[in-house]
Amino acid sequence: MRIAFCMLLFTQLTAPLLGAEEEFHRPSLCPVDGKPIQKDLHVDTEGLRLYACSEQCLAKIRSGEFARAELARKRYRPEQIPIQRSRQRTTTEVLEDMVLIEGGEFVRAGNYHFRGQQKPVEGQGYTVAVSSFYMDKYEVTNEEYCEFLNDGNVGYWTPRYPGITRDKEGRFIPAHADLARMPVGYVNYYQAKGYAQWAGKRLPTEADWEYAAGGKQRQKYPWGNEEPGNTKANYGPSFGGLKPVGGFPGGRTPEGVFDLAGNIGEWCADYYDEAYYREAPPGGLIKDPQGPASGYLRVYRLGCQCSKATPVDLRATSRYACSPLRSAPCLGIRCVRNK
Repeated sequence: MRIAFCMLLFTQLTAPLLGAEEEFHRPSLCPVDGKPIQKDLHVDTEGLRLYACSEQCLAKIRSGEFARAELARKRYRPEQIPIQRSRQRTTTEVLEDMVLIEGGEFVRAGNYHFRGQQKPVEGQGYTVAVSSFYMDKYEVTNEEYCEFLNDGNVGYWTPRYPGITRDKEGRFIPAHADLARMPVGYVNYYQAKGYAQWAGKRLPTEADWEYAAGGKQRQKYPWGNEEPGNTKANYGPSFGGLKPVGGFPGGRTPEGVFDLAGNIGEWCADYYDEAYYREAPPGGLIKDPQGPASGYLRVYRLGCQCSKATPVDLRATSRYACSPLRSAPCLGIRCVRNK
């Protein structure tokens, strides 16, 4: 069902040409009725700063009367809530539980599977050069996201998310002790980006992510070419939902990155564009690609634990995209940092 919903949303959002900037609604327009906003009327919710043109529209946004799906349908592009940080983390603190991915080159065939499609998209082969970077060993957990919320970032909370709650003092805590090391879910692109900024990191580019998952040798899966079986990834109906991060050590990359395949999908920084990915650049080489310069849909990478997930969804060349406003159980965060 989730796969079908995402594909329907993808189809609706890609009907017009995605690269045309003028097609997207600006935060200077009220999301309710499209009139010019008043800067002193806004709501901070789930990483989004939503402005209104009147008290009546503001009340609709606050009450939830105006559905998030309507924002996605209009391809509304809100502002991100400014990040609060009580102190700057030291380099040692930032790099804790990160691993170095040495830079290099890999050949991107340009062919890929998009989730829910049986046949791969055919593309042109070219070389991608990636500079060295650090990547989180594990997906961001509920416990870590609570630290972010408790550091003055209450507007980044998703109230409907069952993994995080508030104690009597109003502090955010995992809803149950067993959930502390579970990957945080129900985060949209803006929440993921905000957490990464707060942590002194960034979201991976699609090239960063693909290079970490496939390596210089273009292995099929993060661990190699062996099929996942029941020991290398949390996916499909066999495992019964999310698992604590690091629970499948047999599926880690040679550098020691866990759960790149399965468990939960991870947001990337790039806009999604099919042609950008599958068409070779001039000269057949591109260095540290940042993705298309414009668009609406955002990339997220490698298959989650959804009951219909298959080994194809776990491949390093499988791609996914959806509205940056979408938050779902299968969308989470993993961060990187430049060397």
